[in-house]
Amino acid sequence: MNPIINYNELWRILHQRRRAGGQDWDKRAHSFFKAVSGNDEVEKVIPSLNLTDSDTVLDMGAGTGRFAVPMAKYAAHVTALEPSSGMASYLEKSMEEEGLSNYTLVRKRWEDVKIGQDIPVHDVVFASNSLGFPDLADGLKKLDATARKAVHILWFAGPQRHPMDPELKKRLGREEERDFGPDYIFIAQVLHDMGIYANVEVHPTRTVHRYENLDEAVAWWEERGDISPEEKPILREFLSEKLNCTVDGHPVMQRNGWRARIWWEKENRAE
Repeated sequence: MNPIINYNELWRILHQRRRAGGQDWDKRAHSFFKAVSGNDEVEKVIPSLNLTDSDTVLDMGAGTGRFAVPMAKYAAHVTALEPSSGMASYLEKSMEEEGLSNYTLVRKRWEDVKIGQDIPVHDVVFASNSLGFPDLADGLKKLDATARKAVHILWFAGPQRHPMDPELKKRLGREEERDFGPDYIFIAQVLHDMGIYANVEVHPTRTVHRYENLDEAVAWWEERGDISPEEKPILREFLSEKLNCTVDGHPVMQRNGWRARIWWEKENRAE
């Protein structure tokens, strides 16, 4: 029976709209690494994976290694799939600093990977904010086929992954803008249509961003907020008022949001 709402097609449409300008992850690697360094999510997520010292783990879209590095401390081996050389360089550096060598870095996109050729089947498959492909159903089927034991996915909850502060939106004259992204409900619905009745857990998140100075803060938010040159002075004034300073004089900002964790164990899935 066909679903009443085709969430996979809606995902494709929204993905196409949001990706029209593309993402230069090599350029964003440094700011991304700094942003996730202030996130306490790792300490909460890693224990929930129930990794053993004999498990092999695939981190699909590993980025700068935020999860791949700590996972390598618990698992027998981690395969980090990351196409961006800029992001991968931070991952390799972090692995080296932690004295870890039980990992393999594969520089490919998920859509281009051939299971059994580029990467083997793993015990556990993990994906955090990395479902950046237009056909969600195909990508999820591939994740499921790559896991022996379980699949774990992290995604945002709510209409936007990086919601803009309401006051800043007002100053920019964007009160009427409605920027909607496909949140975790899309993933859960597509999995349901595939016969995978996944577990879903939604929890609040708190991230503290630390910047070297006001200029760096402006550049970070300018990039993620799609700020035009004309709007930049407004953003700068807003941040100069809202940023707090640490004891060493570095500006910081706290961001609050919602995160969804979606997971299923292979032995419990529907036939």
